[in-house]
Parts: sequence; structure tokens; C-alpha cells
Amino acid sequence: MKVGDNIREIREKEKGLKKEDVAKALGLTIKAYSNIESNVSDITLTRLFEISEILGCTPEYIINYQERATFTNHFNNYDGNKGINIMYQGCTPEQVKNLEHQLQNSQDNVQALREKVIGRNN
Repeated sequence: MKVGDNIREIREKEKGLKKEDVAKALGLTIKAYSNIESNVSDITLTRLFEISEILGCTPEYIINYQERATFTNHFNNYDGNKGINIMYQGCTPEQVKNLEHQLQNSQDNVQALREKVIGRNN
């Protein structure tokens, strides 16, 4: 992705700001600001710092921005399809592994309690 694409992604997905709001804060026309996000106009370092301040992040974050990893849940209806996308979740693989580990620990604890209760009843 180019810097303009990153700015647009952060503005839309993370900050929920309108293009008009950022353009006004920068003292630019909507068209001039749109040219930055569309990578038509080159961006100066000064402008990058101004935009980062408006978006509440660092210039490095904008430059190195990568959309958060998502994974997809699928199901198969056994009528020949290969699975239909039904949900996106914004968890990283590490977070999923951590949750699976926590779930396994909880299940182990429940099993230990069951065995303890059964042992008392016998």
C-alpha cells in the first residue's frame, strides 16, 4: 500500500472520520485532500505530521500501516459448495491460540471439579 491508501484506511476504519473533516482541519479543499489519499499528490513530511496529529497516531504508524489480520469462519452445506463466508473476526492467530489455551484450561478445571464431586459422592 502507498501512504495515501494507508491514510484513507486509518481515517475510515480506525477513526471513523469523514474526508471533509480531515480536509477542513488541514485547511485544504476536499479535492486537494482526496488527491493525497488517492496518491495523486505527493505528500510532504510536514503534511504527513499534520495528518498524523489529526488521526491521533505517529507518522511511522501511517507509513507502516497494515490492516489487522482477520480470519474467516466457513460452513459447508454438503450440497457441493466449498464453504460460504459467514463471518470476519478481528483476532490475530496468537490471540486465537491464547483463547484456545484458556478454554482447554477451563475444561480441565471443570473435569477436575467433576471428579472431585463424584469422589465425594462415592
